[in-house]
Amino acid sequence: MPDTSPLAACLGEGLVSFVPATAAPLEDARTFHRSLAGAEWNTAIALASAGIRAAVVSRVGDDGFGRFLTSELRRHDVDDSAVEIDADAPTGLYVKELSPRPDGSIDGTMHYYRAGSAASRMSPATLAAPPASALLAEAALVHTTGITPALSPSARATQDAVFDRPRDGRLLSFDLNWRPALWRGREDEGRHVIADLARRADILFCTRPDAEAVFGTSEPEQLRALFPEPRYLLATSPDGAVAFDGAERTESRSLDVPVVESIGAGDAFAAGFLAGVLTGLSLTGSLARAHRIATRVLVSTRDHVD
Repeated sequence: MPDTSPLAACLGEGLVSFVPATAAPLEDARTFHRSLAGAEWNTAIALASAGIRAAVVSRVGDDGFGRFLTSELRRHDVDDSAVEIDADAPTGLYVKELSPRPDGSIDGTMHYYRAGSAASRMSPATLAAPPASALLAEAALVHTTGITPALSPSARATQDAVFDRPRDGRLLSFDLNWRPALWRGREDEGRHVIADLARRADILFCTRPDAEAVFGTSEPEQLRALFPEPRYLLATSPDGAVAFDGAERTESRSLDVPVVESIGAGDAFAAGFLAGVLTGLSLTGSLARAHRIATRVLVSTRDHVD
C-alpha cells in the first residue's frame, strides 16, 4: 500500500467465524470453514482492498485464534501493530447457522461465544499504548460501530475516549450496528448511548431496520432531521441507499448481483463509501463505490472481501 494513501484506523473486536460447509441446522453440520469476522475488522480489510491504508486497534487472546486473526490482517495488508495480545482472556468467536431461502439465497444466524473476550477488555489504556497512539495521531479517519460500547464498560470507555479526542481535521465514522443480544436487559441505555455517538460522528451509517429499532423511524428525511450533526448520513436497505452530505441528498439502488448471503455486506459498503470520501469522490461517486465493494461480500458466505 503506498505510504501516500490516507490512513484509516478501525476500532473494535475481531472474531473467528465458523461457517458450515452446507446450509443446515447446526446439529446436522459436520464441517465448518474458519474465517475472520467482526464489523470493524471487515471494514478495515475492505478499505485495504480499495487502496486505503488501514489499521485495526483491538485486543485478541494469546491463542491460536488470535494469531489466526492477526495473520489474516497482515495477509490483507492491514496494519495489526495496535492489536494487543491478552494473556488472560480468549479471542471471541461465533458460529454461523445457514438456512436456505426459497429464492436460492441463504439466511445466516450468528451464535456468539464472546463473553469475557480479550477485546471486551479494551480500555482507554489501549489507546494510550505507543502503537495505537501513533496510529490514531496519523489517521485521517477513525471508524467505530455501536457494537464496541455494548461489550463492556471498559470498551465503552475506550470508544468514548476516541470520540473525546481532538479531531484536528480527522473524520470520525460511526456505523450503528444495533445488536439487541448485546444490550439485552438494558436496551434503553443502548439506544441512548448509540444516539449520543451518532450525533458526535462526522459520518453516520445505519440500516433502515436498525434505525427503526433504535431511533423509532427508518425514513431517511426523518433521520436527517433527528441527526443534523454528522456531515454525512447514510440509510441503507437491501434495495439501495439514501445518502446526505449536509443538505445534499442522493439515492441509489443496489447493484443487481446474485445474493448468496448478506452478513458483512454493510461493513464493505461502509468501507467503499469511506474510501470514496478519503480520495475526494463526490457523494454520488462515493455511494457508487460503496455498492461495488458490497457486492464482493454478497456473493459468498464470508463476512469480508477476499
